[in-house]
Amino acid sequence: MTSSPKAMPLSRRRFLSLTGQGALLAGAALGAGGLWPRWALAEPDLAAGLLRMGRDIYPHDAIPDTYYLTPLEPLLENHRALIADGLAELNRRARDAHGKDYGDIGEEADRATLLREIEDSDFFQTVRGTLVVGLYDNPALWETHFGYEGSSWQQGGYLHRGFDDLKIDWL
Repeated sequence: MTSSPKAMPLSRRRFLSLTGQGALLAGAALGAGGLWPRWALAEPDLAAGLLRMGRDIYPHDAIPDTYYLTPLEPLLENHRALIADGLAELNRRARDAHGKDYGDIGEEADRATLLREIEDSDFFQTVRGTLVVGLYDNPALWETHFGYEGSSWQQGGYLHRGFDDLKIDWL
C-alpha cells in the first residue's frame, strides 16, 4: 500500500500565491489595451510581435489590442510556420540593423523601414491582408473609430441617410 502525500490546506496566503501568476497575466492583458484573446495570453512573444507589426501597418492608437489580435488567430491555426518564421526573420533584421528585436525598437520610422524591406514577402502580405479585413470590416469599429455609419440601403439608401453627414476627420 502506497502512502499518498498529505494535502496541504488551502490558506488565503497559499491561494494568493497560487493565483498570483494568473492575476498578473490577466492584469497585463487588461492593461495592454483590452482583454487579449486566449491564444495571445498563451503565446505572449508571438502576440506582441504581431501586435506591434499590425499597429505599425494600420496605426490607430484608440483601437484596443484585441481588435488587432482577434483576426490573427485563424492565421496561427492555418499558417503557423509562416507567421513564426516571418517574425523570426523580422527580428533578425531588426537585430542586425538596431541591435534589438523589432518590437523593442522605439522609433516608428525605423520599424517602418524594416517593414518596407519585407513588404513583398508572403508573411507581410498575409498579415496585412488579414488585418485590413479584420479591422475595417468590423462593425464594432465602424462608427466609433472610423466615422462610418454602416450600410444605408436598409434605411432607404444613401441619398436619405449619409449623403452629406461625413464625420470622418482622418481623411
